[in-house]
Amino acid sequence: MAAEEEDFASYRSDWESRWGSKGGCGFFKGTILVRFLTHSSLWCFHATQLSSMRFKYSTPKPSLDDGIVANTLQIFSIKLTEIKGGFEWPLPVYGVVVARDHVDHNRNLLFCRSRARTQIVRQNDPFLHLIGPSRAILFNDPVDFEIQLKVKCGAMSGDRELISKTHCYRARHHGVHTVCFENRLCKIELCMELLVATIQATICSIRVVKQGIRQRVERRCRVACSTAPYSRKIINGKTTYVANASSGEVVLLDPGRHATPEGSEGYLDLSRRVVSVEHEEGNLELVVHAYSSSGDITAQGHVSLAPRSFGFSQKKFYVDDAVLEITVDWSFLVANKDTLVRPVGF
Repeated sequence: MAAEEEDFASYRSDWESRWGSKGGCGFFKGTILVRFLTHSSLWCFHATQLSSMRFKYSTPKPSLDDGIVANTLQIFSIKLTEIKGGFEWPLPVYGVVVARDHVDHNRNLLFCRSRARTQIVRQNDPFLHLIGPSRAILFNDPVDFEIQLKVKCGAMSGDRELISKTHCYRARHHGVHTVCFENRLCKIELCMELLVATIQATICSIRVVKQGIRQRVERRCRVACSTAPYSRKIINGKTTYVANASSGEVVLLDPGRHATPEGSEGYLDLSRRVVSVEHEEGNLELVVHAYSSSGDITAQGHVSLAPRSFGFSQKKFYVDDAVLEITVDWSFLVANKDTLVRPVGF
C-alpha cells in the first residue's frame, strides 16, 4: 500500500503543478456545493465549478465560445467485485471516486461518503451508491479517474486503506466499457458508455402529483433511465420494462432509500440527476418501479422524452393509478471553461 500511496501522491503533485492555482483550476480537491430550490423541494449535491444547466436559455447554435454537442461518458456503476487481504463482507466503505475532464480539470464526484456516513457494501449488493456526475463528462480528450477508499474499522486510528488508484481513460470506439482498479486488497470495476454527439439532461424533479388508490409511490421505489428504449414484456402476468442488453441503466434512486422524505411534498429524493443524451438520435427513457414492504415490485411506470437543444421538458406519467410528473432541463456542453463568454444562467 505504501507504493500505491506514493504513486497517488506523485499524481497529485503533478496535477497541482500543471493545473493548480497557477493553472487557474484551484485546489486538487476543488469542488463546490450547489443547492437548487425546485418548487418547495430542496436538493443539493457536490458539483464541479461548471453547471449542468449552463446553456438552458442559449440559442441552439453550438460553437467554440458557446455550448457544444460532443462525446461524453455515461457512468453506469462502480462495483466492488472482490475483496482480499483479510477483509470480509459486509464492508463499511467511505471515500471518493471522481472524474476529471479537460473542461476545467476539477473533480466531478461520482461517489462521496464521509467516515460518519459509510456505505455498507454487501456481497449480494456490491455496487457503490453514486451521486454523480454533477455535469456531463466531456470526452474530447482523455479522462482521469481517481479512486480513494477506506474501510471503517472501529476507532479512526484502526481504519484501513482499501485502494488509492488513478486511471487515464482513452477509448478508441463508442459503446460500453469497463475500467478495472485492482490491488492486493480489492478489485473494483467502473462500467460506463462512450456516447457520441450528446447534450446533457438535468432531471430537476420527479414529483408524485397524485397518489393512487391501488398504488402509493412514497416509500420504496427504484428510478432508472437509459438512452436506449426499454423493452415492454409481460412476465407472470405483469408488464415489465427491461433495459436494452447492449446498453445500461443510470440508477437515479435505488429502492434502499426513502423515496419521499418528510416535507418533500411528493418530490422523489434522487441521488443522481445528470444524464447524457444523444442530440439527434437519442431519447431519455425513464422507468419507475414501486416496491412493497416485502421487496416485491407492485407497479411500474415509463416515460419517454425527446431531447431539446435548450429549455425545459415536463411530462406526466402513470405508475399504476398514481400520477407522477418529471421536469428535465436540456443544455449544451461546455467545451472549455476558458472559452465561456457569458455568465451562468441559473
